[in-house]
Amino acid sequence: MSKQCDVCSMTFQDEYALQGHLGGKKHLKRVEQSEVIKRSIFVSPLPKFISACDLIDFFQKYGPIKWHKFSNNYLIIEFANRNSTEAVLRKPVWINNVKLNVNRRILHTHIKKPKSIKQNSPIENAGLISYNNIKHIFEKNTIFDNQLVRFLNAIKLTDAEIEMRYDSVCTQLDKIFEVVFPNCKTYKFGSTQTGLGFKECDLDIYMDIGEPISESTNASADTWTMQKIFREVKKIMFRQNCVFSNIVMIPRAKTPIIKFCYIRSNVSCDISFKNSLGIYKTHLIKYCMSLDSRVGPLMILIKYWARNFKISCTGKLSNYGLVSLIIFYLQQPSVKIIPPLLEFQKDCQPQIINGWQVNFNENIEFPPVTNKSSIPQLLHGFFFFYASFEYKCHIICPLDAKIYTESEFKNVENLPRYMDRYKTYVKEDENFKFKQNTAICLQDPIELNHNVTASIQSSTLNTFVQYCTIGAEICTETSKNDYKDLLKLLFSTVIKKKVTGSTFKVKISASQFKYNKETNNAETRTDGTKELKHTENDWCFTVFNLVQNIFEKVFKIKVEVLPGNVEAKQQKLETSSNVHTEKYQKVTLHCTGSHCVWRNRKINNVVLDPSLNCLEKEALFSEKTIENSEKEQSTNRINLDFTCTFEKQAHPLSVTLTVNNKKSDDHIFKEFAYFAKRKLLEIIKQTLTYMQQYNKCY
Repeated sequence: MSKQCDVCSMTFQDEYALQGHLGGKKHLKRVEQSEVIKRSIFVSPLPKFISACDLIDFFQKYGPIKWHKFSNNYLIIEFANRNSTEAVLRKPVWINNVKLNVNRRILHTHIKKPKSIKQNSPIENAGLISYNNIKHIFEKNTIFDNQLVRFLNAIKLTDAEIEMRYDSVCTQLDKIFEVVFPNCKTYKFGSTQTGLGFKECDLDIYMDIGEPISESTNASADTWTMQKIFREVKKIMFRQNCVFSNIVMIPRAKTPIIKFCYIRSNVSCDISFKNSLGIYKTHLIKYCMSLDSRVGPLMILIKYWARNFKISCTGKLSNYGLVSLIIFYLQQPSVKIIPPLLEFQKDCQPQIINGWQVNFNENIEFPPVTNKSSIPQLLHGFFFFYASFEYKCHIICPLDAKIYTESEFKNVENLPRYMDRYKTYVKEDENFKFKQNTAICLQDPIELNHNVTASIQSSTLNTFVQYCTIGAEICTETSKNDYKDLLKLLFSTVIKKKVTGSTFKVKISASQFKYNKETNNAETRTDGTKELKHTENDWCFTVFNLVQNIFEKVFKIKVEVLPGNVEAKQQKLETSSNVHTEKYQKVTLHCTGSHCVWRNRKINNVVLDPSLNCLEKEALFSEKTIENSEKEQSTNRINLDFTCTFEKQAHPLSVTLTVNNKKSDDHIFKEFAYFAKRKLLEIIKQTLTYMQQYNKCY
């Protein structure tokens, strides 16, 4: 009996052939395109007197917008779900007494969803909640509180979205895997459970297979090991390619996980089988958020800020680590919004999982919070606290809200009694000791031997501190205007990165080029001392002018001579004069250029005049390279702006060129440096050799 694929309009002879087709890339791509169409609308023409921001704000009332594109006379909107699209198309749409012409989008091949564009800025340019897609929220002249509400509505997962896209995943996984694990039970944890989840965030899942898991390498055949679990799960996932895609196994992590996409609701998931502590850590964070209404919005703001500048991403600061830092700040004596987490465990019968107490008393009545700071003021406090924190040799402990020194932690016996479980762990096995030799040390309040920030590099910590410093300054400045521009400046102000590789040096030695002190091309002298002095000046003068000619003729750079003393700067000096090299120990050249002469530097079918010297040949190559790039309309126009300091040394006779980047793009200057170092030495060597061989003056 034949089978039909309605999406692709294709007929198949049997079920087996159909299932093979349904798992194919072409079918899945058409399904994705079909879903895009069902979620999208096309608006044209656009009212000329209504701004783009107002139109986006208007359509956001129907539901979260995943992507949009403006042109001169049309707007394309892709909503996050189909219900929003159907609501728009159900009845006429009016805005400011103008009826909009709204239709379902037709997916043409020339209208493509833009790919993420890589830029030097750390701010993302694609994604539902990227700053570029939500920045219109901050452009209106409104108060901070209104901006915050709109910001949270734009980026935060709603209860309806969690129910629609995430809640069904665990139920379905239990049904799918009960074939292998009859007693399995799946649990959600992480940001989707705490209320800190962003739209389209990943789903963290823990599956209890209902059987003990052995860590022994010599386990019996009927015992479950992590390797065996992964093998069975992999079989099922790859077999059901209509349910799972993008499957990635990570078995060697501290907590082994499997990453995959759950196709039915298009959710990216991380599933683990080994450690259930994430469930209890999630519950603890959620309880902390319930203690004060300011905690949740503050955490969302800081979490988005860190995500925006790629401080909290794969291989950097984890979201759990960041939230723990926020909790620790809110525990400080000057803030006192969250008590030390140790207080939560009072009068509580311990529940031990993997050797750690995971439960706490949710019925404790804490004294009323006296801190009345606003969210911007708390944000300012967070930035200032961590911008000035001494990370080296200190350990952050949210358990008791204290800061310990490394020496205090090294001697385990000196730690307080409430860390007895940690002491026991260390006595049993030294390998379980808290890892201290890291850029930042943050103790997990439940898993006391775990340094939450152990994997963070010094560069990530430096970036975090720099952005905290900027954040504190922005908070101070915007407080003068009731924080109206706080969020806009906070998410758009980028660190001015120091140019890496912004200096290079080239040393030109007389001995390197077989310079003979007895040779004097200017004239013959009898006074040996005067002859040597004059010859050295001649050599430096020759090298100076060679360098200048290479810059101008080969590198196609404009050169301005800036002598080293104040009086000389006021004089108009001829660049060909030897007064520079004779009078001054150092001479500085200011160089600017707009031609890239090192890319595609291949001249085909050109017969060179054999009488041309090396410099003349290279200059010809540069002219041809520029000419070819202009014909091909290639992007060989660049911005070079640097200084070159020419410094003489008498013993041994040599010249050192120090090139410092001023305003060139980082990657352009790096390319230029690689090309210039090689060409300078090559041309100077061949030219000096030629001059000495034929007894010529420059």
